[in-house]
Amino acid sequence: MRTSIVFKWFVLIAFVFSTLLLFIGVAQNYLFEKYYIDEKSNALKTYMKEYMTTAAKEGSEAASYDFYRKNNVWITKLDKYGCIKDVGNFYLELKLTNGSQDTIRIPLYSFKGNIWDFSALKVGEKVLVDTVNIADESIPYLIQGDEPGISVTNPDIAFKVNGPHADPAYRHLATGLLAGTITKTAFPDRTENIPFPYNDSFFLEQVKQFQVGLLADNAKPPQYTKELSTKENLANYKIIIEPVVENGVVEYVFAMTALQPVDEAISVTWQFYPYFLGFAVLCVMLLAFIFSRHLAKPLISINRITGKIAKMDFTEKLPVRSKDEIGELSRNINYLSSQMETYIGQLKQELDNEKRLETTRKEFIAGVSHELKTPLAVLKSCLSILKDGIASEKRDHYFQAIEDEIQRMDALVVNMLDLAKFASGTYKPEIAPFEIDLAIEEVCASLAGQIKEKNVTLTQRFSPYMVIGHRGLIIRVMTNFLTNAIRHTENGHTISIEVQRKGDTAEISVENQGSPIAEEDRKKIWDQFYIVESRTSKSSTGLGLSISKAILELHHADYGVENTEDGVSFFFALPLQP
Repeated sequence: MRTSIVFKWFVLIAFVFSTLLLFIGVAQNYLFEKYYIDEKSNALKTYMKEYMTTAAKEGSEAASYDFYRKNNVWITKLDKYGCIKDVGNFYLELKLTNGSQDTIRIPLYSFKGNIWDFSALKVGEKVLVDTVNIADESIPYLIQGDEPGISVTNPDIAFKVNGPHADPAYRHLATGLLAGTITKTAFPDRTENIPFPYNDSFFLEQVKQFQVGLLADNAKPPQYTKELSTKENLANYKIIIEPVVENGVVEYVFAMTALQPVDEAISVTWQFYPYFLGFAVLCVMLLAFIFSRHLAKPLISINRITGKIAKMDFTEKLPVRSKDEIGELSRNINYLSSQMETYIGQLKQELDNEKRLETTRKEFIAGVSHELKTPLAVLKSCLSILKDGIASEKRDHYFQAIEDEIQRMDALVVNMLDLAKFASGTYKPEIAPFEIDLAIEEVCASLAGQIKEKNVTLTQRFSPYMVIGHRGLIIRVMTNFLTNAIRHTENGHTISIEVQRKGDTAEISVENQGSPIAEEDRKKIWDQFYIVESRTSKSSTGLGLSISKAILELHHADYGVENTEDGVSFFFALPLQP
């Protein structure tokens, strides 16, 4: 029995919609809370990385306040013993009187007490400071003045190292006593004016708990990032503690974020689901019927038209009303013959490309053969003369000619190998920032002898820009450009090297006074072995500009050659370091 495609589409769409609704409900109930916590953790880790950069520029305290104000997260930086670093707004300075006469700064965030307790610690007051000593660090936990009632303490440490209920886990810690006079205080006169993060007692309590744990482990740093969860007043918090190494010392980035309660919202959603699902099922049935009719209509037309095509009737074409797969199918059936013509045209184009490639190979081989023919002929002639003993008084001259031609052939082979490497598509240069002005000066210094020999004036106009590229390859491009300019500049004329900033790139140009290049030659001047007749030089291999082109294309750089009012300018552009 034949089943209508409309009915099949209806069943399929209804099933898909129903499954989707069920999946949304299950995912929301079982996965949403975990997804939410993971997202908050990932966001907090991102903020921690950004905090390190901001803290390096603005300081730890300013960065902590900035991230709390903008992102509502608590972040601070701790030293290897768990103390908040760079405390600049809540501390006192003490000049020691027990021998060393040193001045130490004691952060007050870890001490328990109200603002009146801290206000009693005035400049000039003599105090005793009990400390926990670990390695070369003394961590204060109790400050007592000469006057009765002047006392602030850090109970998290004090009760663990002293008293009848001292924790055995802290027996390895030594304690000490410092005496001194307060020389400076930095804390507000009102509780509400205590700066962030020292006004958040819950956050500071978590920092102190971490410090207490470090001291129990003798400040042994954890080998991995710690993630903790805590709770206060029915609110959940996520804490991440990440070890970082600065100047060979392990420190910590301590971050905390609040987690909104989602359990209650999920429970209310489940109570709403029966009403929602009833209405959703009715909508699904209606939409499934409409969609099935709409989707099946073009398939019915395709079935009818392809039946005619099977009977060799090509008079009717399929209407193309959409850009989806059904529309593509209709279009492919209608334009089958056109596609065949396109494929034949592509095949012909590929054959033409292959012919052009073969022509290029032949031209390359011919160019190489031509370039090698002359030096080989010179070598053969010189060797014959030397062998026959003709003009023996010019032996040195012929030996020098042989050496010159060998060097020229060597340079040609090296350039051919480099050009093949750069054009292979597999060579990837190592890109890094470098100073373009120093690179240009290096090139000018290496070619100073040629410049002086031709009595050429070299002018330089550039600033110290940092560009991004492979320094060695860019120096080779500059060497080729400047060598080319020297070769084609008359004695006593000028060569100009200029670096201009254009947007986010630096354009480097080498201009020489001389004859302009014809438009036809400008199109071919970058080709292998192509040498402009009026600019021919015996020392040129015809590969310098081809190699420069390959190098600049590896850098995805803009480059070119243009005729100027005084001569010819070769130029290229490199991106500036941000």
